[in-house]
Amino acid sequence: MTIASYYGFPTQEKYDAAKEAIVGIECEIEGLYGEQFFDGFQTTKDGSLRHNGYEFISKPRSVTETVQIFKFLHDNISLVDVAEGNFSRRTSTHVHMNCRSMDFKQIHKLIMLYALYEEVFFLMVDKERRGNIHCVPLTETYLPSIYSLHVPHLRDRWHKYTALNILPLSQQGTVEFRHLQGTNDPSLLLEWLTCLENLWKLALSVEFSVEELSNKEKITEWFKDIFGHSKKIMALEPALESLTANTLLDVKFSFV
Repeated sequence: MTIASYYGFPTQEKYDAAKEAIVGIECEIEGLYGEQFFDGFQTTKDGSLRHNGYEFISKPRSVTETVQIFKFLHDNISLVDVAEGNFSRRTSTHVHMNCRSMDFKQIHKLIMLYALYEEVFFLMVDKERRGNIHCVPLTETYLPSIYSLHVPHLRDRWHKYTALNILPLSQQGTVEFRHLQGTNDPSLLLEWLTCLENLWKLALSVEFSVEELSNKEKITEWFKDIFGHSKKIMALEPALESLTANTLLDVKFSFV
């Protein structure tokens, strides 16, 4: 049973039978010169931001199209100088990934693959994001102790402000990645979205078992499948065993 059918979403073939990753982004920016509107985005006032800060929420699109409209937004937005810059530590770039076409087994694999490499995901973004109270690592919550639950029950016990947020599964059929800092860099966004798309693809195809999790070569293979496009991350391959030492145990226990 797919996420769309389980939660009773109205049929939308584009999302319910998606063959590629479809994402939506939420771009937080401070220091706007008045309220501004752009095609492809909904503009909302965000009370957590200062200096006339707004959030721009995109419509779901492919990764390539999302990067294009992101670039258009930042090429055309009018900003004023503020002391902390237009992308202070209060700002972030959240990504919602369409999961309506996935079944619960695939969703669970996505969550577990993310959990296994969570430390690596955080190394792709600004180091300050790891200490942000709105982007809490799963390893700093009680959630690893309930990884074995069926996805709907796991979702019901989740937290909105974890770095990976699965609460939107029941409302939008998406999971949310809250890691990326506020930015106007399309190359950085593309690198991040490619990583998330690779994770999505792997969750659709990978076989997942305790035996495979005990295979160091398999852990390295999956690592390359997700992060192989990033030279910065691939340089960390020699440290992969230490980066996944604790999370690997959590994921293995999900089979108990």
